[in-house]
Amino acid sequence: MNRGAPTLQQAPGNHSTSERGRGAREGFTLIELMVALALSAILSIMIMMISTGAQETYTATLRKVEIYNRFRLALNTLTEDLAAWIPTQEMEFYADGKGGAGRRNFHFESGEQVPDTSDSYGPGVVNGGTPGYDEYAHIVQLHYLSNEIEQYNRGDSSYKRHDAYQVYFRTMTYIEGQNREANVEYMLVDPGRPKSEWKNGLPPPPRKYGDGSGQELGRDKIRDLALYKVVRFFRIDEDLITKPHLYPVERRVVEVATNVTDFRVEYLSENPFGRSSKNPPQFRTPEEDYSNKFGEVAVRAKKEKTPRNGAKYTKVFGYGSVMLDRKFPKATAESAVWGDDKLRNSTKKPQPVRVGFRGSSVINFGEIVPGDRVYIFTDTERGGKKAGRNVAGRLAAFPSGDYTVKTNLNGMLEFVEDIDCSLWNGKDQSGILYKVAFMPTSLRITLRMVDDEGLNPKTMQQVIWLRRRSR
Repeated sequence: MNRGAPTLQQAPGNHSTSERGRGAREGFTLIELMVALALSAILSIMIMMISTGAQETYTATLRKVEIYNRFRLALNTLTEDLAAWIPTQEMEFYADGKGGAGRRNFHFESGEQVPDTSDSYGPGVVNGGTPGYDEYAHIVQLHYLSNEIEQYNRGDSSYKRHDAYQVYFRTMTYIEGQNREANVEYMLVDPGRPKSEWKNGLPPPPRKYGDGSGQELGRDKIRDLALYKVVRFFRIDEDLITKPHLYPVERRVVEVATNVTDFRVEYLSENPFGRSSKNPPQFRTPEEDYSNKFGEVAVRAKKEKTPRNGAKYTKVFGYGSVMLDRKFPKATAESAVWGDDKLRNSTKKPQPVRVGFRGSSVINFGEIVPGDRVYIFTDTERGGKKAGRNVAGRLAAFPSGDYTVKTNLNGMLEFVEDIDCSLWNGKDQSGILYKVAFMPTSLRITLRMVDDEGLNPKTMQQVIWLRRRSR
């Protein structure tokens, strides 16, 4: 081959088949471009839908987490306070020794009420619960009506009944950096109501929501309801010495949880003397307690009609009273029977005494357990109607005071402390008055909440066993 010879070149426009195919593959037709754009649009829409769904799932999950966090906080707070329930006969504060008789007996008597004071919330610092002096803890059953947003969106325009209970008791709770004894009140309230409708510095309970006829009645307002905790305690400081005429009772108001639509408190009722297949131990509301014809009449819940909320039921955890205007059955103190003196000591004096009711269909002290303290007194001690001709002899015959329950013989109480009945001459003492608090074995709390939009209602329940109750 001649190296200097010119190289053979292909004429212009005369391309090989392989080169023409490669050029065709390097370009896009209009149809291919439109298909690619459509696929890109579909892919973008799918990504957007997935992102939107993920965002909605995240938001819904976040709302659920917020609701359950409120549940956890509220139920933990309720459990700590209710589990440490203290049975007491003097629920509220009083000035011992300033009553009609002028005696210091560590019990409230008429005329010993502490004057109410005001704080940043207004009046109502000293007294809680129902109006007037409350001797015992109690549970109040109230209801309100509502037509919620989620219910309305489903086409349901009917009103549903919701629970707005209140519970008032004494317990050990955390106040100002220390655990101390105080009166605690839990209640479901409506903070959005006008201040003119507030009572004693506190919002009123809810009443009706859903017709949309005004700001207070809108169905969206149910999300504004809240669970309040009110703490009343006696401050111990130098004013007790320097200013003995003052009674430093203070009040703290705490918002436990928001968006609470229902608050329900049930208690375990288990009267051992009235227990049967028709009246088994079970959790009851005050309304169910009121309707229980097999229960103990003396401590059955009370019914009161209200103009706005229908009926109000109140369960009071106590027997008897020292209030002059409260009527209740009077007990009998039985003198000791032959041989009872051998049960306590070897002395010849018949010391043991039984106080109560034998064969009564109204009262048998079924809620009283060994260890409970009973304050026993007479009409003369209370300052009311004279109970006998010889007042001095009456007081000597039955020494009033606090006694510790040893046994309960179907309504007749025997005490650890001796009662001298040597002046009774073998006769029973009638017209005996008493005052004793009790507590349920356990409580069942039901809470219902919604999210900040008033949607996604959730309900949780918890049983709380009280530490100081035993059989």
